[in-house]
Amino acid sequence: MAAAIILAGGQSRRSGRRHKACRHLSGERRSWIDRQVDILRQAGFAPVLVVTGHRPRRVLACLHRRVGRRHNFQAGRGPFSTLQVGLHHPSDHGLVVPVDTILPPVPWLRRLRRSAHARNIAAVSPIDRWGGGGHPLMLSQCWSQSLCAVPVDAADARLDRQLGYLSAAEHIRLPWNHFLRYSRLNTRREWCSARHKLRAIL
Repeated sequence: MAAAIILAGGQSRRSGRRHKACRHLSGERRSWIDRQVDILRQAGFAPVLVVTGHRPRRVLACLHRRVGRRHNFQAGRGPFSTLQVGLHHPSDHGLVVPVDTILPPVPWLRRLRRSAHARNIAAVSPIDRWGGGGHPLMLSQCWSQSLCAVPVDAADARLDRQLGYLSAAEHIRLPWNHFLRYSRLNTRREWCSARHKLRAIL
């Protein structure tokens, strides 16, 4: 089994009083973070781990699923520190999911998981029709350990920088034809704009 790590350590300041983990799709009662956990489990990821940092009580108040929990007590040092907390002692390949990531359908997630087990692959991520994308990101156990060894205060202590060090053979980017370029789901306007497109593909 491969683990899934939901990163929910950000401040979510632009989201307003409601944390982005607590949003709802139209017609659904479950929170966004509950929905993320359900999809990941349907795709065969276990265990599912939620890593908190800033505003942990707001995140956990919207979480109604049994999951592993870790807290980043140094969240002020940036998102890479939250990633390292989530990757600490990985048992196998792991899927990194920022809490506001729009997850692809379950069959595609299963394909992503299977692709990561090929030899010498460090990371696998989706790519859209414009060549963009990046999350969710499947990491090998070996590369996860390498990320944990990067000093959190180093200039390249960023996931995008670390991905840039990988060769094309080490970082596989899988095309997803229905992957649409969404703005980040930070503000209410961004959320409302993406929500209608979401219902069309999920």
